[in-house]
Amino acid sequence: LLLTVYIPETQIGRVRRGQGVRVTVDSYPDRAFAASVDRIADEAEFTPRNVTTAEERATLVFAVQIGVPNPDGALKPGMPADVAFLEGGPQ
Repeated sequence: LLLTVYIPETQIGRVRRGQGVRVTVDSYPDRAFAASVDRIADEAEFTPRNVTTAEERATLVFAVQIGVPNPDGALKPGMPADVAFLEGGPQ
């Protein structure tokens, strides 16, 4: 399963390929899914429209693709997720 998150330009230096990520979803509040950064976009872009507030949409961000193992099929495409980057990355 792939998850795309958007990291502000000011924090992208704290993210690297292979970095560990903890993913949580509302459907399983007591469960964290181990994941890792697969890809970081080469170029900044404006935040996509589906991000929460107009202020957040006005900033430059980098798309970061996270690979989430999902062997039991608990995670489904379209589920909102929260991520925490491990080893000092953005949260």
